[in-house]
Parts: sequence; structure tokens; C-alpha cells
Amino acid sequence: MKNHKIITFLAALLVLASCARESEEARILKFMNRVGKLVEKKDLSGLLTILTDDYADFEGRDKKATEALVGDYFQRRFGIVMHLLHTKIGDITAGGEASLETDVVLSSGGAEVLRKIIRFAGDFYRFKLELRKMPEGWRISRAEWDDLSLNDLFPESLPILKKFFPGI
Repeated sequence: MKNHKIITFLAALLVLASCARESEEARILKFMNRVGKLVEKKDLSGLLTILTDDYADFEGRDKKATEALVGDYFQRRFGIVMHLLHTKIGDITAGGEASLETDVVLSSGGAEVLRKIIRFAGDFYRFKLELRKMPEGWRISRAEWDDLSLNDLFPESLPILKKFFPGI
């Protein structure tokens, strides 16, 4: 009888946990992980689907020009690895817009070999994105990025970086 009550209690906890709504912040972080996987797979068509139709970057590139830019990047590199570091999510509006800044480490091919030999992590970037929530989920409506040095990363990025690259 005692086991029956414990099992009933645990089942109730599982039901309550599965009913809990995922936060928008959690959805945005999942979206960013999906972006990273698409980059590593060099899935250009998949990346284009996460851009809004009116997408523009900080240099005025639209979706078509971004396709050419990213396609060229993918052709020049093999074995792309993208590590998402710290992400700061800004306000999420009731109208379904959000902004974020995230630190990223990108490396490819030979850089991955160097990473192991001389503890080279790759190239550091900070992406500033504006997101829009669509029926199919979050999409990128605007992007801006800067290359960074190790010292320019968010302080919260450093412990994450050290997990990926213990020697840094």
C-alpha cells in the first residue's frame, strides 16, 4: 500500500512537470542551439528558413545577399565547429519581438587541429540579433556581429569557454 502512494505521488509530479510551460527565454536558447547545429552541418537552406522575409543585417544585406555570404563562408571551410557561449536575452515584447547578444567561438578544419595542439580556440564573435516570433517559432529579423578578442567576451562566457577549451 505504501509503494502505491509513492508511485501515485511520483506520477503526479511527472504530470505536473510535463504540463509546465516552457519559458520564451528557454525557447530562444533552444532556437540558438538549433542555429549552431545548422551552421555546423553547413545547412544553408535551413539557415535561410530561420531568417524573416524582411531580414537585413547591419551592412544592409538582405536574405539573398546573406545566402551568398554564408554560402561562400561554407565553401571555404570544412569541419565547422560553433560553440555558443553566454547569451544575454533582452526584453521580450508582448508583440513577439526579442533581442539578444551572444558570444560565439567559430573554428574549422585546421583550426580544430591547432585547438588540440596549441590550445587555439578559434575566432570569437559577438552576435546581436533581433528576433521575431512567427507561427513556426522564433526567426531572425536583423543581425549584427563583431569579431572579438578573448578579453572582449562577456565575463559569463569565460567559464563556458574553459569547459570547451580547458587550457585557455
